[in-house]
Amino acid sequence: MQFISSKARMQGYLEGDNIILGPSTIGTGTLMGLHVIVGYPIRKKIRAFPFSRSFKIEKFDSVSDGAKVGKNCILRSGTIVYETSRLGDRVETGHNALIREGSTIGDRTLIGSGSQLDGAVRVGKDVAIQSNVYLPHLTIVEDDVFLGPNTVVTNDPYPPSKRRMGVTIEKGAAIGANACIVVPAKVGMGSIVGAGAVVTADVPPNMVVIGAPAKPYITRKEFDKKRTHWEKGER
Repeated sequence: MQFISSKARMQGYLEGDNIILGPSTIGTGTLMGLHVIVGYPIRKKIRAFPFSRSFKIEKFDSVSDGAKVGKNCILRSGTIVYETSRLGDRVETGHNALIREGSTIGDRTLIGSGSQLDGAVRVGKDVAIQSNVYLPHLTIVEDDVFLGPNTVVTNDPYPPSKRRMGVTIEKGAAIGANACIVVPAKVGMGSIVGAGAVVTADVPPNMVVIGAPAKPYITRKEFDKKRTHWEKGER
């Protein structure tokens, strides 16, 4: 089905069936793929409605506070953006990405297919989040960060507890595929977390860590030298 709220400000393009709820804004030049939903209401608003066969999407529209999607974005099919989320300009999502309420995403950031921002997550500019990444409530990802496929971040060191806190991944850091960052660890500026690593303590700036639990391996300078040799086909 297609539904565009009378309260929404739509300046982009639609591939087909889309749902835009509440006072959502879609910036100029933005493309929304099939079955994208923007402004989806939070749980307590949904539970307030009695459901029946006659239920209509207008009820969700009446309670949604809307979301903001910037200019020249691409939201690929199946993306769901909850109310109160804010996406900057030139943000791209892969297929079936989930962005929960209160999340903010900076300009030119990529959210890969199947990835989840599961709560109020703050993502900076020029971030590359690959497929199937999980970022829970209160996570902070600063500018120019790379998150490899299947990266998992946690927000509860003693699950399931009643207290949550966020992991911070600082500017310029890179996380390898299948790594897990366990709260309250912090990933320092310019650091590298190796593929499959389990980070249980703070990673110093410009350090490469590997293993489970992750331990220092080499410096970022040494890593960059190795990468340059690799790119040139040198041993």
